[in-house]
Amino acid sequence: MAIARQFTHSLAMNRRTFFLSAGAGGLASGIAVRADETSVESVPHDGPALGGAPVITGPAPEHMVILQPLRRPATGFVEFAVGDAEFQRVDADVGGLHPYESHVLKFRLPPLPTGKAVRYRVTLRSIDWVRVKQWVHGKIVAGDPEPGVERTFRTLDPGAATSSFVVWNDTHENSETLKALHESTSALNPDFLLWNGDQTNDVHFESEMAGQYLAPEGLPITDRWPLAYVRGNHDLRGPAARKLPSFTGTPDDRFYYSFRSGPLAALVMDTGEDKPDDSPYFAGLAAFKRMRQRQADWLKATITQPWFREAPFRILFCHIPLWWVRDRTDIDWWEFSKVCRDAWAPTLQEAGVELVISGHTHSHTWMPASPEQPLAQLIGGGPQPHQATLIHGIATSDRLSLKMQKLDGTLLQEIVLPAPA
Repeated sequence: MAIARQFTHSLAMNRRTFFLSAGAGGLASGIAVRADETSVESVPHDGPALGGAPVITGPAPEHMVILQPLRRPATGFVEFAVGDAEFQRVDADVGGLHPYESHVLKFRLPPLPTGKAVRYRVTLRSIDWVRVKQWVHGKIVAGDPEPGVERTFRTLDPGAATSSFVVWNDTHENSETLKALHESTSALNPDFLLWNGDQTNDVHFESEMAGQYLAPEGLPITDRWPLAYVRGNHDLRGPAARKLPSFTGTPDDRFYYSFRSGPLAALVMDTGEDKPDDSPYFAGLAAFKRMRQRQADWLKATITQPWFREAPFRILFCHIPLWWVRDRTDIDWWEFSKVCRDAWAPTLQEAGVELVISGHTHSHTWMPASPEQPLAQLIGGGPQPHQATLIHGIATSDRLSLKMQKLDGTLLQEIVLPAPA
């Protein structure tokens, strides 16, 4: 009780000091400042706000997103132009406020025409808050505009005669592997890059996520072609994992979606974690069983769409394999191959999906279709340079050609799948 009385008395004295000061010549705004409360706090300008090249993601033309990593708090906008047309401006304002973020700005583009070159540029302004302690409202200090360089990407074309794509997986923040993969991908100039999960070891701090997901090692990962992002189990680990939609641009911010690129119809599905929901590891925070069921329902609806049914080739991309050569019921985490397989494989067979491309095992493997495994499956390697792989696929109307190679270009597997009769 004594403590409560002391607190009440202190509060009353503070209020009395405030009102007396306000009535005795305070600020014109009507907010008073005592002489010892006028110190100013601000974040100094320490260089540009641009934190690396933009990331183009989506990846379908009706779901394109530009993500701009930041070095410091900033606002900004995107300008884009299809072909030689005039630039159009896109702001990411919500509820009457332009964006003000510390780590990434996210811009959703309007639906774009298919198979077209799109020029774009990002303009930023750093934003600081100058705060006078106690009674004075903050002041916003904006830096000078920082125009980014003009870049170009091409939207995917469902009607194209061919589709070229590259698959990375399980990079786990390994700098040597990332640099080698980026160099090889730039030489191949694919229509899209698919990053098949486990970009990170964990997602612990939001302040690190731009470097993990958008500009690892400062590389311009997908400023020239769209990124198809697949969530891996390590991308689910850590308190900042719930911030992942801010650093990805999947349709409707879901981690399962579909798109068409030339002869290829792609399904992206989220295999979640490699442990049961009730595992003590999650402390009651996991709900992947319901997520698998939602995807099962979504899959049944998606495969009925004409754009999907009419595609010569249909591929599922997912992080955890649906089958594995060391699939053993006495090891809990391999059970997760089975639970996803049981939930989705019958529908995938019905849809005519011929191939699953996965990661997770850190051991590259080709598993042809068999009576026990009706879908062929290609699994990429691991994060260390001696394990890592790059998968390059080219789909035409009559064949799907796949090459899996090491970082030094050594061919590990070459596969050719003919179009279904």
